[in-house]
Amino acid sequence: MVFFEYIAFVIIGIILGLIGGGGSILTVPLFVYGFGVEPLIATSYSLFIVGTSSLIGSFPKYKQNLINIRTAIVFGIPSIITIFVTRKFILPAIPNIIFSNDSFVITKSILLMVLFAILMIGSSASMIRNKKNRP
Repeated sequence: MVFFEYIAFVIIGIILGLIGGGGSILTVPLFVYGFGVEPLIATSYSLFIVGTSSLIGSFPKYKQNLINIRTAIVFGIPSIITIFVTRKFILPAIPNIIFSNDSFVITKSILLMVLFAILMIGSSASMIRNKKNRP
């Protein structure tokens, strides 16, 4: 079964190379459900993979003078700060068991995957709807 996961990662790499985005939406579920990695660690792995791919892919565009460094800094620095604050302070403050009932338990991992699924649905809906206003 591991062979399938590696093939899926190759496909994700091809998608990242062709369209330049969507990597984390594809890699997090593959890490969690394909390789059995905890969701919190899977998001870290995904961030590293997508960040590294984006960095490597930006070099040719930088050589062509197609990257506005000021814009990259304006968006990049707050993103890095937000990731650090979230990982260092917010995620450790969330208890491992969010809700518990006799037969139903919501853990931090389940909540993270549900929120990630909501993000995926919202992203896909925004890409599908309102196509007539696009250039």
